[in-house]
Amino acid sequence: MTEYETEEQRVEAIRKWWAENGTSIILGAVLGIALLVGWRGWAYWKEKIAREASDHYARVATALESGNLESAEREAGLLKVDYGSTPYAAIAALALARLEAARDRLDAAATELQWVLDNARQETARQVARLRLARVRTTQGRPDEALTLLTGLPEAYTALAEEARGDALRAKGDVDGARKAYDRALAASGRAGSYLQWKRDDLGDPPQVATD
Repeated sequence: MTEYETEEQRVEAIRKWWAENGTSIILGAVLGIALLVGWRGWAYWKEKIAREASDHYARVATALESGNLESAEREAGLLKVDYGSTPYAAIAALALARLEAARDRLDAAATELQWVLDNARQETARQVARLRLARVRTTQGRPDEALTLLTGLPEAYTALAEEARGDALRAKGDVDGARKAYDRALAASGRAGSYLQWKRDDLGDPPQVATD
């Protein structure tokens, strides 16, 4: 370390060092404080949004449980508009779609499911919406759209996707394709004796090819 002969030299050296480096030190300190305050503000805002979205979803669930579809639709609409990036919005739309489908309001159910596909940030929610929308499209007599939706679903959905594919192919009159899809679904799920098994058995065995 450089040694200074007099106090004046030491003071002068400090003054020069501060002139060269003081601004960057101050800027660094200000930036650090700003980042800390900003991070805490962001965390508080995220927590606030999640809490408000949770409250809205609780009201959706209560309305659905009581069969108050109008109230459920209103609260779900608020979630989708103001809290669309949260998981609660996607869950509410999926729940509302289930109720709409149960009431045979298939167009309304499809609208909710399409919203999840287009807006949800959660991959699982989008995959569930695709699968359910495919079932709705088959029921609406639009099996080709259902088959398109079922393309490329992850392996974890194989059993459900193949069952839905079998339903769509059966609706198209492709009995052999439906048999194969149901067989793949049974192999993936192992649900012998289930409704899936009944659907497969109802198609019978493929016709035997005569051989000479």
